Amino acid sequence: MSYRDWFSNYKNVLLGVLAALLIGAGLMWYSGIGNRAYAMDNALEAGYQTAFFDLVDSTENLDVLLGKVLVSNSSSHNIISLTTAWHEAERARGSLAKLPLEMPSMMRSQQYMAQMGDFCYSLATKLADNIEISQQEKETLERLHGETRTMHRELRELTTLAQNRQFRFVNLGNDNRRLTPEAQNLVDGFGKMDERLQDEVPTLTYDGPFSDHVVNMKPRGLTGDEVSPQEAANIAQDFMNELGYNFEVNRSEASEGHIPIYHVEFGQTGQREEAAAAGISQQGGQVVWMIVADTPTNGNQVDREDAFSKAEEFVQELGLGEFTPIGHLEEGNELLVNFALMENDVVIYPDMVQVTISLENGNIIGYDAAKYYTSHTDRDLIEPEITEEEARENVNYELQIEDVRLALIPLSNLEEKLCYEIRGTMDEDIYYVYINAETGQEEKVLLVVETEEGTRSI
Repeated sequence: MSYRDWFSNYKNVLLGVLAALLIGAGLMWYSGIGNRAYAMDNALEAGYQTAFFDLVDSTENLDVLLGKVLVSNSSSHNIISLTTAWHEAERARGSLAKLPLEMPSMMRSQQYMAQMGDFCYSLATKLADNIEISQQEKETLERLHGETRTMHRELRELTTLAQNRQFRFVNLGNDNRRLTPEAQNLVDGFGKMDERLQDEVPTLTYDGPFSDHVVNMKPRGLTGDEVSPQEAANIAQDFMNELGYNFEVNRSEASEGHIPIYHVEFGQTGQREEAAAAGISQQGGQVVWMIVADTPTNGNQVDREDAFSKAEEFVQELGLGEFTPIGHLEEGNELLVNFALMENDVVIYPDMVQVTISLENGNIIGYDAAKYYTSHTDRDLIEPEITEEEARENVNYELQIEDVRLALIPLSNLEEKLCYEIRGTMDEDIYYVYINAETGQEEKVLLVVETEEGTRSI
């Protein structure tokens, strides 16, 4: 064999080996990606499986707890059972939210768990205040117990499908993958359960934030005649002009919601791109909210104090009454200030508005009065039955009191109570304690968290 032939054969062998190595490396790399994807898929499926069986477990626990409350004659035991049921309902609601099911088909199930949990909490609160559960409330508990037992039975029937090896929850979220018969049956089972809850579950009108009468509360602060889309556009235009904006109305369309409004969209002169928007109430033509998408920086930055002053000046000129600042939050180059209405030296917390100022140029770029128009009404404020000194005596003696004033506060059911707002510190933390001005009972305690960005209460 000549040297040339030997070298040619050697080169071919070498190229073959390199090709085999490259193919092998590619297969290993592809296999690694596949293994990682498979592992991630399995981890996601495991999370869905856990959420489903946690849901089954929670409904079973709720069935047992509600049954115990109906049987027990001990207030202390019922307080424990009802508060535990509240936690289990929240756990069930969280499990439902984690499942890859379409939200429209599960909205009633979510609402049912929220309402039932809060109903149980409201009953526990009554028992803690030595108030007996009424006969009507017991009948509601009996119906909820029956519905929850039915729900648990339906979920138990679905566990067989969920445990089927041919079924995977992860496939429910893949629109491109056709559902197996087992998967379709499970989806249909959830849909039928939600539909049954929609048709059979009683409307709950208890004292709680998820109560139907609270969720569906009609705004009290709107009066006057209905306005047209054009009238709403004119009102919004005047409002923006008074703020110094030279925008043109692009459209004005009706929008339903908690407060029916006309959504008025603005653009820069000669441009169709949205630059700002406002919500004008269909009844009375009030500016419910306003937001400016972007304002050019003019180089005249303002500090927090100047922005505060600008917000206070704006809110006092609204003509809605006298307001006092109750908190603020600074995010990026924006300062949001919360204001509450003042009446006869009483802070009316339900009647609140928010104003947002740009720190880049001092412009008002946001306004929200939805809470004000929801809650505002003519009120006959009661005279306090207890004195300020008596209210001071009803707080923890370790609280270092710094300020006391009267305030009307909303409770969880939106009932309003006149209280002494007592601001104090303990262990360097700031607290607000609210003492009922009629009974001397402690209604609420808030911890104030202060950061560089602002304050918030929890």
